[in-house]
Formats: sequence, structure tokens, C-alpha cells
Amino acid sequence: MPVVGGLPWASTAPTDAASSQRGTEQQLLPRRPDSQSAGRDRFDQLLEQVKAASASLIVHTLLLVVFAVIVTRDTSTPLAPLELAFSTPGDDPGGSQAEVVIDNTDEPAEVATDEVDPRENENDPTPPTETVAEDTASEAPPETVDAAEADVAVASADGDAAPEAGAPTVEQLLSGRSPARRADLLGRHGGSAETETAVVRALEWIVRQQRRDGSWSLTGPYKDGGRVENALAATSMSLLALQGAGNTTVEGPYREAVSKAARKLVLAQGDDGRFDLGQTLEQQSMYAQAQATIAICELFAMTGDPSLEVTARRALEFAQRAQMPDGGWKYRLPTGMSNDVGDMSVTGWFMMALKSGEMAGLPPAPAAYEQIGSFLDQVFVSAEQGYGYQINNHNRGFKLRPALTAEGLLCRQYLGIPREAAELTSGVDLLLDNVRIDFGSDDAPAWEKDLYAWYYITQVCHHLGGTPWRKWNAQLRTRVPAAQVSTGSEKGSWDPAYDQWGDVGGRLYATCLCTAMLEVYYRHLPIYGEIPLDAVPPVTAAVPDDNPPH
Repeated sequence: MPVVGGLPWASTAPTDAASSQRGTEQQLLPRRPDSQSAGRDRFDQLLEQVKAASASLIVHTLLLVVFAVIVTRDTSTPLAPLELAFSTPGDDPGGSQAEVVIDNTDEPAEVATDEVDPRENENDPTPPTETVAEDTASEAPPETVDAAEADVAVASADGDAAPEAGAPTVEQLLSGRSPARRADLLGRHGGSAETETAVVRALEWIVRQQRRDGSWSLTGPYKDGGRVENALAATSMSLLALQGAGNTTVEGPYREAVSKAARKLVLAQGDDGRFDLGQTLEQQSMYAQAQATIAICELFAMTGDPSLEVTARRALEFAQRAQMPDGGWKYRLPTGMSNDVGDMSVTGWFMMALKSGEMAGLPPAPAAYEQIGSFLDQVFVSAEQGYGYQINNHNRGFKLRPALTAEGLLCRQYLGIPREAAELTSGVDLLLDNVRIDFGSDDAPAWEKDLYAWYYITQVCHHLGGTPWRKWNAQLRTRVPAAQVSTGSEKGSWDPAYDQWGDVGGRLYATCLCTAMLEVYYRHLPIYGEIPLDAVPPVTAAVPDDNPPH
């Protein structure tokens, strides 16, 4: 019985003459047994089917390969190079010229929410004992910019821009950092494309050192780290350098880095206002506390972000509680003992912390400034010796310490001393006669290299303006950029070698101070208002002799 539908190799009876003829011809050939013939027919049929299926498979496979190549070709966009371009006055500070697109990281900056206490305890009570390379560079900075590639618009000091009328208010002192004003102020105050290119490179280096949690370290992973860890100081100084060039949590090419660091500081603050990012030496802790207060107050002033106000207020309240009975600050809170005395070095940072709070609309109690003035009166030694370290009736053998004198003069300026006051002008002359910017070399080390002093002298002279500023800036604008590392893994940083405090602070400390010095042209507006550079007689001997008498 035939199978319904038949099988591919099944034979059927001839149905026409042609079929009958073929049947007759086949009968003339030797016939295989029926079983053998059926097997061969089946094999031939299968062979034909395999050939057809193989051809189809090959064709479809080739089509799939071509399709995969087209669909999966690399469509990634290369990192855009950093382009620093300053707007002209009057442009929108948040306009496109102020924007620099940077590559997002695997860990974008977190934003504190109302549901989570931003000060929830997540601080490591002990400093890190080992630096892991993977903990750094949480935010990929833009590609390094060579000097020739930096698009820096520098207004000419001899240009048409009119000098500002009158002294700025305290609330206006940070307004020079906006993109619309930086280029103009850079030209007005004697900066250059070289100084600003050095700032760009320095900020690139600083951001490369940021750890994944938003903090920085004084000890590494870069070369020539400091002897002792102080993550709070490292993070605060790095923030101050970034904010000095206009970077905030909402503006600037490094807003991601600033956001992560700011959140880290908020989380690190206790209810008493003290910041804690791990253990450090007691004598360093109050320096770091003041620096963190400055950074948070600046950021609040620049952004108006209400989430920062509580942190800023707590820090300022702590600062006022820490003021010693003599009006200065020391390494700890007052204890009611006879040794509750301040020192000039710590006091300078806390004076700036209170003033930064005032810039943010959070002024201290008037008594705080009055006490600082009293402290300065008592710590002043003489016109030849400048300011001392502590109030001491036995300072006759005291030798000039430029950093302390510069700090004392800056405090005086912020307290309102007139520009023409003899104490101010003679103090600046004392500094300019005895201090020069000299980084030295391996063949001729600069044993008097003192970045800490230069940092304060730069601010004092810039606020004063006129001939003292022209003299000091003649060194600043050339020697500091020239000393910046220009090649290798530390490109953009400054070597701490031979510095008075270089072994303690290390490379990050040195780089942050040098960056702040080169940002001086716009970092704070001059307290007394501007004296146009072209209104000051040229200085023919602006730079002290390389080998002055000692």
C-alpha cells in the first residue's frame, strides 16, 4: 500500500508515453536489486538537498558578518581638548564660552538628598596607610593643553578698559572669578598668557590627583609627597585652587571635581562645626580647619547654594569659639589655661576664614575683628623686624620672618588699614627689600625658597597696587610659570624641593600655593580699588639682585 503523499524517493507508475519510453530504456540496463536502487536514490536526493542548504548557509553567514560590521563599528567620540576662552565683559557668565566639556567618569559626583543626612558618619578615623593608584583620578580631566594651544584672551593693560571706580564691597571681592571678567582683570593687573596657561596646566594636574571619594592626599600618589598625611588640608587647598579660577559645583570645566570634594567636606563636618577627614598632627589640624572653612564659604558665596549654608555657618561658629583670649588662634580650642595664646601663622588663615564668611553674607560678631586687631597690635615687633609669631615681650632678638609679616599686613588690609598708612607701606618695603622669588636649581639650590611667604606677599602687594605690585609682579609673572614642571607624569605641578615647608606639605601643597599666586589677578578684587598699571611709572629695577647681601 503506498504511503499517503509519497516520499521523495518513492517511484510511481508511468503515466504517459515519455514515461513509458524511459521505462523501456531502463529495462535495457542491468537492474539493481530493488533495495539497493531505493537506497541509491535516497542518497542522491539527500546530497542535492545538502548542497542547496550549504549554499544557503554560506550566503546567509556572509550577510550576517557584513551586517555585524556595519552595526558595531566604533562610534565613540574622542575626548574634546580643553579650550580655555574668556568672554569679554558683558557676556553671559554662564554662556557657551565658559563651558568646557569633559569626559564623564564611572562615578559621577553624588548629590546629597533630603532623605539622607549629608553628615552621616562615613569618615575613616585613621589616615590611609597605603596609596592605591586606582583611588586617584576619579574624574578624567581634559587633555593637556600646551602653551601654544591655550586659547587665553588677555586684555592689554594699555587697552581701552577704564579702571574700576572706588573700592569693592566685601560681597564683591570674589566677583572677578566669573568668566566674563577674568580676561579683563588678567590684563588690567599684569597677568599674561603664560601665567594663565600655567594655571590651566596646574588645575589639570590637581584634578588628576583627586581620589574616588572626592578628597586629596598630601602624601601621594604623585612624587615628592609630604611627610605627614592631612587629607583635610589637601582637599581644602585643592578646592581653593579650583575655585580661584571660577570652578564651582555648577560652572567651570572642573565642576564635577568641585562637587565631589564639596560633598566630602559636608559629610566630614560634625555638629560642632569641626571637619574630620582622618587623623593628622595636632599642629596641622587647625590650619586645615581654617582652609576648609574658607573653601566652603567661598563656594557658598559663589553659588548661593542653600545646602551649603548650614555647613558654612557651623564652620564659622567653630572658628569664633576657637579664637583665643588674646585675639589670635592656635592649634586647639581655648581651655581656660594660661597658655591660651594665639600665633600669627594660624591667625592669618582664620582671619581669611571669617572674611570669606562675610563675603558669603555671613559676617562674624564685630568683637572677633576687634580682638584680631588687638592681637596684631601686640604681636608687631618693629618696623625693621615686622610681625612676630606670638605676643612676647622678649622679641628684641627676633629676626624678620617674611611669612608672618605678610600675614600680619594682609590681616591689617582686611581690617581696613588705609592704603597710605606708614605701617603698611613700610612693611611692604621691608618685604620687597628682603624677599625675592627664586626657585633655584639643582646646581644652585635656593635655600630661602618660601612659597608660604610668597603666597601672602603676592596678596598684600596686589591689594596695595601701584609700584609695590609692579615690582613684585615682575618676578611673579615670569619666574613662577618658568618653574612649573613641563614634562612627564608631574607636568603642571611645582617641585617642593628646597622650600621652607616643602618636606612637610609636599608637591600638592607647593602646586596649590603656586596656582593661587598665579590666579591673584582675578582671585580677589583689590581691596582699595584699582590703580591702573599704565598710571604707575615703569619700574626699571623691578627684580632684586640675584645675590643680595644677607
